Amino acid sequence: MGRVAELGRVTFRSMSITRLKQLVLPPTKPADVRDLDEWRSTEEKLGLMLPGDYRDFIFTYGTGLFARFFRVYNPFATGPMALFSSVQETCEWRRQTKKDFPDRVPYPIYPERQGILPWGNDENGHDYYWFTKGAPDDWTVLSDNVRGSGFAEHECSMTEYLLGVLLGRIKPLAEDCFTKEDHVFKPFACEAEA
Repeated sequence: MGRVAELGRVTFRSMSITRLKQLVLPPTKPADVRDLDEWRSTEEKLGLMLPGDYRDFIFTYGTGLFARFFRVYNPFATGPMALFSSVQETCEWRRQTKKDFPDRVPYPIYPERQGILPWGNDENGHDYYWFTKGAPDDWTVLSDNVRGSGFAEHECSMTEYLLGVLLGRIKPLAEDCFTKEDHVFKPFACEAEA
C-alpha cells in the first residue's frame, strides 16, 4: 500500500510540471541548462540529492522570472540566480537570525539534516525553502514572509506550490498577483553572458 501511495505522489508531482508547462509556456532554449552528469555533480557538491520536480523545472525553464514574480535558483547559473551562492548567503543570514531571534526560525538550517534549504525568492524579497525531511521527492515547501508573518508550511513540492499559487489554491505572499497575464516566463542570461 505504501508503494502505491508513493507512486501516486510521484505521478502527481510529475503532473504538476506538465500542468505548469501548459499554464506558463517554457522558453524554446532555456538559459543556463547543462546535462545530467553536471546535475549529479551539483548534488555531490551539496551533499544531498535534489527533488525530481525541481530538476525537471530547471531543465524545462532554465534561469528566469517565473510568473513575473518567482526566481527559482539554478545550479548552473551565476550571479543572483545561482543556487550555491544563494544557498550559502540565505542560510548564513538565517543562522544569524536564528541566533538573534530563535523563535523566528524554528527549523534546522542546511547543512543540518532535516533542515531548510532555499530554492528561490520573489520580487517582494520573500524566501522559499524545502523542508528536507525524508526522501527528496517528499520534501515540502516553506514560504517565508520575511517582513510579516514568517514561515508557512505547505504540504506540496516546489512545482505543486507554484501551480497552486497560479491556480489560486495557495495564497501567495503578494496581493493582486497571478492573473492570466502573469502566466509568463522571462528567461535571464547568466551575468557572464549578459
